[in-house]
Amino acid sequence: MSVKLRRVFFGANIEQACTDYKTIKRTVLECERQGFDFVWLSDHLYDVGKPQNPYLECWSVLSALAEATSKIRLCTIVVNNLFRHPSLVAKMASTLDDISDGRLDLGIGAGWYEEECIAHGIPFPKTTDRIAMLDESLTILKKLWAEDKVTFEGRFYKLRDAYSYPKPKQKPTPPIWIGIMKGRSKMLELVAKHADVWTISSLYLPAEDEYAKMCGRVEEYRRRFNRSGGEIKRGLGIGCVVAKDKASLAEKVKKFKPGSISIGEYVAKQRRVEGTPEECVEQLRTFLGLGVTFFVMNFPDVDTLEPIRLFGEKVIPEFRR
Repeated sequence: MSVKLRRVFFGANIEQACTDYKTIKRTVLECERQGFDFVWLSDHLYDVGKPQNPYLECWSVLSALAEATSKIRLCTIVVNNLFRHPSLVAKMASTLDDISDGRLDLGIGAGWYEEECIAHGIPFPKTTDRIAMLDESLTILKKLWAEDKVTFEGRFYKLRDAYSYPKPKQKPTPPIWIGIMKGRSKMLELVAKHADVWTISSLYLPAEDEYAKMCGRVEEYRRRFNRSGGEIKRGLGIGCVVAKDKASLAEKVKKFKPGSISIGEYVAKQRRVEGTPEECVEQLRTFLGLGVTFFVMNFPDVDTLEPIRLFGEKVIPEFRR
């Protein structure tokens, strides 16, 4: 399969459960030193599957990281649209974009974790309504970021003479990522209508032919919406167990196997690359043929910094040649 040469970007998913800000900051600064393009934080009210665990709120942490870092981009993986009114998200995003000097990538999704919403008294509408709400929210965000005064009359949200200043530093908007779990037509339409990047977890990545059909539908919808510019970029969230040699790798694979208490349920189920740095390079190259150019790496031992250093020193440079 011939692969069109594209710039490849790498990020790390930073764990917020059972940790503290000092550890997160240390990890993110190491990512910045090692040449990662971005870091992602999740938007949850508690740890998925383990609600009793401590869990730091993403916007607060990202705001602190914006001051602590200077180059690395700061992303949300992904904002739950059900948690906040879009007017508030617009204000929070433009503020963070200002603090970070234009380094925010806004990832957003329709919301999926019903148990979490019910526990905290947040309404959890049916799937079609959640998708429609996300559509209205994204429309409102872009209007508030671009227009002087916004009036909007939607099914779920209504604004009248709303002002939102300052505007984001990035023009026309911070990059918008939409995260999807399945290839629903309505979600793919939203990607085509609003997104700069769309991403899917390797947990839900379909077979190659089905993924190609999803990508084709996105481009078809993009043309239907008369969106100018090039192809909407594709991202993949994927697990990664990387080790310096075979002996170390065997120990890690055993420690972080599915069902291990060392990792969460989601990370355990997620498809992953594993091997020495050289082996990880070859495994990641297979996704380039799918048109993936943004990789969000989920290292189960990220806070040890070892995988960050190995990946930064020996994997990322192979995609910069």
